[in-house]
Amino acid sequence: MKNYLIILLMVLSAVTIFNGCAADDGAKSTSVNNGNNTNNGNVNIGGVQDIGVFRDIVNAGGIPGPDTLDANGFFSEHYIEYQTEDCGEDICLFGMLGRGVSVLSSDYMNVLQVGMKSQVNPQDYERPPTDFIAVIDVSGSMYSDNKLEYVRQGLHMMIDSLEPTDRLALVAYSDLAREAQELIYVDSAENRQIMHANVNRLVAGGSTNIYEALWLGFDIAAMSAAEGRYARVVFLSDGQPTAGITDPNSIIAFAREKATKTSQLTSIGVGTDVNYELMKELAMAGGNFYFIENSMALPDIFVEEVDYFSFPIAEDVHFTLSSGPDFYIGDTVGFENFTSSSAGGEATFPAIYLASRTSENIEDPNSRRGGGSAMFVRIVPQANTMSLSGILLTMSYTDPQTGETVGPQRVVVSDLSDGGMMPEGDFYSAASMRKSYAMLNIFLGLKEVCQRSSYYDFAMARELLISTIDYAYAVNAELADDDLTADIQLMETLLVNIESNGYYDYCGNGECYYYGDDVMMSPLGCTTSGSAPGTAALWFLAALAGFLFIRRRR
Repeated sequence: MKNYLIILLMVLSAVTIFNGCAADDGAKSTSVNNGNNTNNGNVNIGGVQDIGVFRDIVNAGGIPGPDTLDANGFFSEHYIEYQTEDCGEDICLFGMLGRGVSVLSSDYMNVLQVGMKSQVNPQDYERPPTDFIAVIDVSGSMYSDNKLEYVRQGLHMMIDSLEPTDRLALVAYSDLAREAQELIYVDSAENRQIMHANVNRLVAGGSTNIYEALWLGFDIAAMSAAEGRYARVVFLSDGQPTAGITDPNSIIAFAREKATKTSQLTSIGVGTDVNYELMKELAMAGGNFYFIENSMALPDIFVEEVDYFSFPIAEDVHFTLSSGPDFYIGDTVGFENFTSSSAGGEATFPAIYLASRTSENIEDPNSRRGGGSAMFVRIVPQANTMSLSGILLTMSYTDPQTGETVGPQRVVVSDLSDGGMMPEGDFYSAASMRKSYAMLNIFLGLKEVCQRSSYYDFAMARELLISTIDYAYAVNAELADDDLTADIQLMETLLVNIESNGYYDYCGNGECYYYGDDVMMSPLGCTTSGSAPGTAALWFLAALAGFLFIRRRR
């Protein structure tokens, strides 16, 4: 009996070790202008700004866990040219309606997009003088996979792109954190040379004291605030705390406590073993998160984005949505903190930033950051009339320059359709909603593919992925859009990974044990917040099962 108990514990341990990533949870014209933006800028709500971790796992031959695909990160890699009216403010609220067939249910899905448009053209935007405090992980783990080298290259680009009125400080940390360079102005060639030299002196070694590094970074930022300057802590790491206070929740709580309207945080993850959840959560208090998957990402993050992630164009943004008598509010996508109620719902965002992209055209499918955020609410009919009457969207925010409250601005949703009714067939209230709806549909399909894979339901994952790819091809036959083309390429690579990793065994003829099932075994790519299962787990469990069988025979 004792031997069986030991073996049972070994089996349970194996299941835990190899468990893998934890689960998360009449038509109008569709023509789209693919030229340069003529309607000023899109905005982003902070948080995750790309799908670099997800893409890196796919390109490496893996199947990402569902936690690596963030809605805001995915939407930020799509630029949509919204044609909106000037409301007379720096940021204007707008809404768009979409109705089409969902790739998940093969039934109609009604969607309201909650949108914001800046009346500031990104090419004309001038941010205020800013103090950048680069907090750089130089622990031993940064030596592998060229992680520290990517950080050096990015910092060199950043130094060359800063304005003379900006200042830069360097904090290097491993076992302890130290100030590798005090705040100095980027106002001379001599100072830039000093900065470049200090970056070149960074050497990897030791453990990772993230808590102390953030403490020192925010301490320097507090001195900037005391001088009346804006500060941005740029935290670069693989996110693996191994020294000092290592509890992720304590680190996140500290960062959120220290982040203020004048001292904010951007986190930049490096390396395939990045602690995605920690790095993402560090940026959720109004900051932003980027991932460096290769050298091609460096100009995007350290040159193009630096002017936009450093200073918000709106703060304390508050949305409300009233549902009306004929619809109720369903699930939301793109909102981190939407709170539903019987009458509708509301959401708040600490800060909103100007997005950097100005065109739907892209040169590199791996370099699409800066498209802007998108937020969607599924509206579900309660009656056959499908009347949109009573659905009201509002927004107010604080102007960070003046401290004054702007709004509320209002959108009457019934005005978005003819006669105030939701049509029975496919419907898009604006031409740009065609791409928006497709972007949402593809995201939902991809998310569910990864969810199914995390449950080892590879047959359904494959089937859904093929359906999502077919849908994307059909939409892109109309739009000929660069972002959707890149989505298709990424999904086709993921499909190859699902079908080629391990084995694919079709037993549809009833001639094998798995009658009627498609059985696929494939390694799941996870962040360090979850394990990465492979066939080793199955071999281990099979060996234990054989051992149990032998014991029983004896």
